[in-house]
Amino acid sequence: MRRAVLIYNPTSGRQASDRLLPAVVEPLRAAGFEIEPLPTRGPGDATRLARRAAAQAGIEVAFAMGGDGTLREVAAGLLGSDVALGPLPAGTANVLALACGLPREARAAARVLGDCTPQSIDVGMAGEVPFLMLTSCGLDAEVMAHQDDRLKRRLGRGAFVRTALSRWWSYAYPEIVVRLGGRTQRVTLVAVCNIPYYGGRIRMAPGADFRDQRLDCVLFRGRGRAATLGFVRDLAWGRHLRRGDVEVVSTREVEIAGPPELKVQVDGDSLPLESPLAIGLARERLRVLLPAP
Repeated sequence: MRRAVLIYNPTSGRQASDRLLPAVVEPLRAAGFEIEPLPTRGPGDATRLARRAAAQAGIEVAFAMGGDGTLREVAAGLLGSDVALGPLPAGTANVLALACGLPREARAAARVLGDCTPQSIDVGMAGEVPFLMLTSCGLDAEVMAHQDDRLKRRLGRGAFVRTALSRWWSYAYPEIVVRLGGRTQRVTLVAVCNIPYYGGRIRMAPGADFRDQRLDCVLFRGRGRAATLGFVRDLAWGRHLRRGDVEVVSTREVEIAGPPELKVQVDGDSLPLESPLAIGLARERLRVLLPAP
């Protein structure tokens, strides 16, 4: 048997992960894994459990069941170790699973992961915080900062839409200073992407690849409600890169600065990171169970 732990957030998603646990463990055990379930109790707990698993002899995989935030926390504890991350998506958006080529539902992913092999991927760093998908500042980070978790569990993506409409109307669209490639640019939204997808199947940065040792920085210079609404519409239709107020720059490092009230979201979580914020790539890479190309 291959030894593994299963770190899970009992309250993640609209269907609590603890109720999914038996249906997820069964196919993993059938695939030859000896599973030790480890529930989290609060923020940061998944990282601590993953770090402890990485230090134990014989542990091959740390399966992570929860939303993208839970997967990010587990990855932070495994970064640089030989223990592979096994993503079991059980959140609202499950964007990382999409980028990994895995089903976006925990039970279906569990049936696939037994045949996957560990592969190395890039990990971004927002200050001292690792990220797998993206770090962004602007209206979307403002929305994440005001998201009601109870409403999110009840309405799913509908809660995000509800909050987004409210913040879109009241947001001041402050100027964000971005320094990259020897240039200083002033924008109202910046997304530093390690994968193509954003919020689901929307391709914010179509060329982003978590194997290429680069980050794709999406810059939006439009200001105000009308310009932002047009950007969101074009983003949904996959034509935002044709806009004159949008630019994508491939980079290894970027610095973001803004007013003290500027919000930052990292892999879907609003985090209290200070400006100026240095974003780059981690020296270590992360091993992840991925389907064969």
